[in-house]
Amino acid sequence: MWREWKTEWMKVRYRKIGLIVMAFFGLIILWVCWILSRNDTEMMEDGYQLLFMNLPLIDTILMPTMIAMLGSRLCDAEVKGDTLKLLCTMEKKGRLFDMKVLTGAVYLAVFVVLQVVQIFLTGRLYGFPGTAKPVWYVYFVLQVYTVSMLILLLQTVLSFFYENQILPLAAGLFGSFVGLFSWFFPSGHPLKYLFLWAYYSELCFMGQDWDRVTRISTFYDVPFQFPVLGLVLMLLLAGYLVGKQLFLRKEI
Repeated sequence: MWREWKTEWMKVRYRKIGLIVMAFFGLIILWVCWILSRNDTEMMEDGYQLLFMNLPLIDTILMPTMIAMLGSRLCDAEVKGDTLKLLCTMEKKGRLFDMKVLTGAVYLAVFVVLQVVQIFLTGRLYGFPGTAKPVWYVYFVLQVYTVSMLILLLQTVLSFFYENQILPLAAGLFGSFVGLFSWFFPSGHPLKYLFLWAYYSELCFMGQDWDRVTRISTFYDVPFQFPVLGLVLMLLLAGYLVGKQLFLRKEI
């Protein structure tokens, strides 16, 4: 396994995937700075809640597209280069799929860790009062990382099955729009369970009340939806098993 793992990183070394991840992270930094610049001092009293409310929303918009690009870059060396048959004579076909998913998982883990660091440093730089609850960071990681991994599995399968990467990228853009609109539906709405990208909003653990008269937002904790997380984990396992079987049956 170590040999395949090392080979995979050698293949992606010049794919500039890290630049894609950092570009999206830089966009999130700018977006957060813009949000904070539009809020007055009173809103900064709830600065951490503001971040934990808005960052998942931003991720819902940006991450499906980023993951689509990530999956495309991970797989296009084999798909466009038509090297699947050659590679599968040197390593097990299923192992190749595992390495692709595992490599993507590492990039997503780095991305989520960077966001956690961003929240912590933003609170320090802007002087948010108090500290964020440690459990908020845990919920944030569970919310963003598990759903992103589910989307990564879908994008990896699509990228392997379509030589033209326009369709996988279109699926990512579609996911961004669907995920955004899912935030307008109430929690537990049946339609939210039909789309992978809607689980970002369904796992949201922060609520917001906006007063039209005073134009002041009040944030409050929402019980974390562990049953929904369990559903996401089951879908993640099922998606991995189904995706791997589809790849094993793919003619090369």
